[in-house]
Amino acid sequence: MSAASGFRALLAVAAASVAAIAVPSDVAALSRDCAIVEFVLAQEQPPASPTPTPPAPQEPAKPEPAAPKNLEPLPPTEAINILGKKVRGPNNEDLGLVVDVIVDAEGRPRAAVVDFGGFLGVGSRKIAVDWQLFHFSPGDRDRKVSLSLGRADIQAAPEYKPDAASAAMVGPPETPASSDVGK
Repeated sequence: MSAASGFRALLAVAAASVAAIAVPSDVAALSRDCAIVEFVLAQEQPPASPTPTPPAPQEPAKPEPAAPKNLEPLPPTEAINILGKKVRGPNNEDLGLVVDVIVDAEGRPRAAVVDFGGFLGVGSRKIAVDWQLFHFSPGDRDRKVSLSLGRADIQAAPEYKPDAASAAMVGPPETPASSDVGK
């Protein structure tokens, strides 16, 4: 006996039992529902033997692009990132943060812009400082950026305005003119 024919027999028994206690309109509805179930069961085909579905063809993995042939290493003991680094003065005082680097027409750095002074960004000024006045310590654990100028030298400098027609930067301190001794 198949499962479908067993189910039909069970439905017939259930319909006869309900008919004995149900009102005629309920019996008609139940008979109709049983007929629908029998129709659905008759439409079902016995499941064919399961055939394994072949796996979807996978796209070949895209190879990583080859590194350029002129790739040069940047050892961490020889180079550091400076944007956002604190700048320390000669007495290890905090002078501000490096926020920009100004380069010349050949791409060489000419100055670094230091966000100087203020508290939580209020009252701060951006000062351009000659690149040669900075000292970098990529081999140190702290990787400090230090400046040979003190706080007073920077406070006296004009604010750097990137969109100004011309800008000024704090350069090296002037050395006293050597006198012509022995002339």
